Amino acid sequence: MPTDEIIIRLFLIVDERLGTIKKRADAKLYASEIVTIGLLFALKGGRYRAFYRWLAANYACWFPGLPELSRMHRLLEEHAELTERFLAKPTLFTVLDTFGIELIHPRREGRSPQQIGTKGISNGRWIVGVKLGWLVNDQGQVVDWDWDTASAPDNVFRETAFRYEDQTITLCDLGLRAAEEPQRNLKFCRRGEWNERFTVETDFSWLTEVLHAKKMYHRVSAHLVARFRYMAALLNCLLHITDGKRSLLQFVI
Repeated sequence: MPTDEIIIRLFLIVDERLGTIKKRADAKLYASEIVTIGLLFALKGGRYRAFYRWLAANYACWFPGLPELSRMHRLLEEHAELTERFLAKPTLFTVLDTFGIELIHPRREGRSPQQIGTKGISNGRWIVGVKLGWLVNDQGQVVDWDWDTASAPDNVFRETAFRYEDQTITLCDLGLRAAEEPQRNLKFCRRGEWNERFTVETDFSWLTEVLHAKKMYHRVSAHLVARFRYMAALLNCLLHITDGKRSLLQFVI
């Protein structure tokens, strides 16, 4: 799908979902424009500076009054909470799993006092970064999410499922078990059981192949959280564009 069409479709979805949000007198962009830019950043992936250069060089005329680089970065963080409106409703069955994200090379661990991530294992290899806990419904739409450092055990994400205890049964692997804690709405599945869990694996493949989210470069937790918010909203928007079809490879930009 052409990039121009992707931007137009995303903006129409965002503008409809956000509705009327009053713009400050000194603001250059409307909230729907800022959120659309945040979704584009989540879709393109990579470093923010490279994304901003691409946006300013190719689509500055689409966003008149585009702020300078650092101001735009702050606006993306300030408006990230609006993406809560794009999260999906839980269904009878949901799936919870974790996704490891590398922030720095392991050799650079401990060099900066502002380091966000920690050392942990993801997909059989050591990384220094964070884990993203991803809760999706039976259509692969993101219902909720949370994050922690890579050294944290997977069972710290149990609370993400417990928030919907009265609404859904959450399928998860054995890594989310916790000693002497109630199971509540969790359904622990061994390898090869409950193929419905592949919905979250498909989402993770999109995070890797389409959003390039396996490696991120954020050094401030607030901007990292904002990126997670836009990623979750973007995935639901793209599934809406494709009418729920489970293929997003046409959206690579």
